[in-house]
Amino acid sequence: MPVTCLTESTKAAVVSLVAEGRYTPCGIGFSKQFVFNARGGPALYVRGDEWPLVANVEQPIRARIVRFWPGADPDEGEVLTSNLSGPSEWLHEREWRVPGDLAFNWQDVKFLIVPHPSWQSYYASWIGSWAGEGYAQYFESIPAVVMNVDGSIALDELGIWSE
Repeated sequence: MPVTCLTESTKAAVVSLVAEGRYTPCGIGFSKQFVFNARGGPALYVRGDEWPLVANVEQPIRARIVRFWPGADPDEGEVLTSNLSGPSEWLHEREWRVPGDLAFNWQDVKFLIVPHPSWQSYYASWIGSWAGEGYAQYFESIPAVVMNVDGSIALDELGIWSE
């Protein structure tokens, strides 16, 4: 089943993931209540050796299940199935999932993470060109944190991520 993946990562984890080059500094922040209302919730981690049992779990719960396994070394001559051989450890991302597509309005967005101070204005102008000036103004009014590609916070005028 298709899912929309989100994160509940801490500020420190997001900074680290961006600094490691795993993610770019772009993001949309929602409230937990909004995600719950969309039938979402935290990912459920299942051991690799129990992974075959996931097929018996009904949707929408199955959509939130993630394999958790450090990987295993086969004994001589042994061939491990994919659910046992490859590592899958994503706890640091504190993943949340919503079954299917996540539909939202700009009013549902609590904050943005953007890579440059002019990014939001640039895209607000683009949004205005096809959706109208009202949409552009609303998009530009969403609180934003500017994060550099090294993970450092360049600008957080509203204190969204203040210590």
